[in-house]
Amino acid sequence: MKKATSTILIFALLMSVVFGFAGCRKYVLKDWYTEALNYYRDGVRSGFPIDEPENFKVSDDLKIKTNNPGYMLYDLDGDGVEELLIGLIDNSAKTKFTSIVVYHTEKGPYCMFSGGNGDYYYLCADGVIKQEITSFRTNTPELFYRFDPKSNSFTRIEGDGKYIPLKWDLTPFK
Repeated sequence: MKKATSTILIFALLMSVVFGFAGCRKYVLKDWYTEALNYYRDGVRSGFPIDEPENFKVSDDLKIKTNNPGYMLYDLDGDGVEELLIGLIDNSAKTKFTSIVVYHTEKGPYCMFSGGNGDYYYLCADGVIKQEITSFRTNTPELFYRFDPKSNSFTRIEGDGKYIPLKWDLTPFK
């Protein structure tokens, strides 16, 4: 009887530990990006509000009616959840992105990289992001970032000449 009771107690304890850890995992809805995508789509169609939400920054390029903005979904950090990239559809050899929206565990959909200050972002192979700085904020005209799972963030990496921005197919907003 003691053996059966201890076996049941050990099994119950193990099950509570397993389910406890499973409950701690970050759960991201499959279509988490819908709110952000609708915000940018509505803004492109009818104009963006004067007061932007803190979590969705807008590049002036998206406000110009003659530009052809679009979007794509791409898993930048390899976690199985795609991020939302907003960019411009044009004839250039590389796709120029103005906003990269990720799912932030505390803020929900959040614009991690924003061209709201005039910068542009390019997606290179292996999820590397190249930032092209167009203002006079720094002496470095370009920076490179890669997702670092240890810090759970995008960290700056050395990339001078190592990563080439690619051309990506975007879905038009219109």
